[in-house]
Amino acid sequence: MLAACATPNATKRSAPLVDYHQHLVSAAFQPFVTLPLRDGAAVVRELDDAGIERAVVLSVAYTYGDDRKPISEQDRDRMTREENDWTSAQVMANAPRLMGFCSANPLREAALAELQRCLRLPGMVGIKQHWGNSGVTLRNPAHLARMQQVFALAERLRVPILVHMRARGGLNYGAEDARIFVEKLLPSAPDVDVIVAHFAGGGDYSDQLDQVMAAFAEAVQRHEPATRNLYFDVSQVVTAGATPHQSALVAERIRQIGPRHILYGSDTLPPGGSIRAGWQIFHSKVPLTPSEFQTIMGNRLPFIH
Repeated sequence: MLAACATPNATKRSAPLVDYHQHLVSAAFQPFVTLPLRDGAAVVRELDDAGIERAVVLSVAYTYGDDRKPISEQDRDRMTREENDWTSAQVMANAPRLMGFCSANPLREAALAELQRCLRLPGMVGIKQHWGNSGVTLRNPAHLARMQQVFALAERLRVPILVHMRARGGLNYGAEDARIFVEKLLPSAPDVDVIVAHFAGGGDYSDQLDQVMAAFAEAVQRHEPATRNLYFDVSQVVTAGATPHQSALVAERIRQIGPRHILYGSDTLPPGGSIRAGWQIFHSKVPLTPSEFQTIMGNRLPFIH
């Protein structure tokens, strides 16, 4: 079992204290996702409806470094900076309900400098990485080395890091990636909190995803020192269409890892269409005990002031 590093809220809750996985939709980002504009105030209204106090807003600045998107080369880094700036402004306009994580495609030459710059902006308290969007795979030695640099930066600046680690398209992705993550990447950031988004996936809980989570669970149960500050958010993992088998597997992995290291998140398009519905679906589908749910709902990482 992982060490109990998250601080649970002692009050009995009916909804999570924090939504650890949220995004905004700026005017610049909107054409790439065809979603309605979504500013910080809109997220706060949804939090109020769901009974959730705080949310971690993950900048989508990484998207402008995606080589598949029709953006001119000279505009990619500029748009990355502007998205991080806009996210900071939205977070501060809705403080203390929101806090922000900076992002950039780590394979861009300017990425490390931009992450450092962004972390000096008001309200920005951590780093978000999206490996699928950025084309990163830990099986590529050059990509692994770059991510070790990003994790070392987080360690040096003492900031948390959240990673969407599923490889682009889910290809060449499985238990091997979890083992590389634990053995070769986490040691670069031993003293900061590392959150693996979407329960290491990016959608429904598939057999492929369960293989990844089983490998993580094995590392936890071996008491690997690198897993001491490792957490998992469950955004978009359990949908209204999740089968009893899928939900039972999610519950099994949660117990193996320990509920103190499970964080609730809903993402831009939560199951059921709203933050409130997303939580209700997760709560109703996953066969955890009331005590286990209370632990997850109350988990508060140190950066949540």
